[in-house]
Amino acid sequence: MHIHSAFRPLLCAGLCAVLPYTQAQAREPALHVTAASTYYDNRSTALDLVQSYYNAIGTGQLARAFSYTLRGTPEKDTNQLAADYNAFRNKFQDIRSIKLRFELGFTSAGVGTEVSAVPVVVEMETNEGATIVRSSCHYVVRLSPDAQDYAPFDPIRIDASFDEPVEGGFDATALPDCRF
Repeated sequence: MHIHSAFRPLLCAGLCAVLPYTQAQAREPALHVTAASTYYDNRSTALDLVQSYYNAIGTGQLARAFSYTLRGTPEKDTNQLAADYNAFRNKFQDIRSIKLRFELGFTSAGVGTEVSAVPVVVEMETNEGATIVRSSCHYVVRLSPDAQDYAPFDPIRIDASFDEPVEGGFDATALPDCRF
């Protein structure tokens, strides 16, 4: 999976440098999340944010999961935000458990902005017992905290996500290619 071409200029704008990452930054395969899982909310890194996002979905805390996609300053009116949340909630409200593999694909830095690509393979089990396997790319944006001298603070967030269903099973599916 490659990122949609319309998103490339937004991320890079000609000012990008790919930053290396170490294997220690990758997550171990097959993280399991269920309604009984421990609450996990960490916005320190792109990997922690994506893990927190799926923890919120797997524990049924959909408003928290949705919040990982929001800017500090709302960009939409209340009605549009409510409609977006309702669509998000409808997509995930029947999820009983989640199993995922993910790693940091790469990080690109521009002037005052860092964008990280996080490839994910996720297996979701519904309340009815159906299994859904998806291959996803999450693009996480962090505005430089040092450059933000205004309120509200704009936190690290999932700026865009692209996913598609997978024909094969979870274990047989490779992480997607999330390059720009």
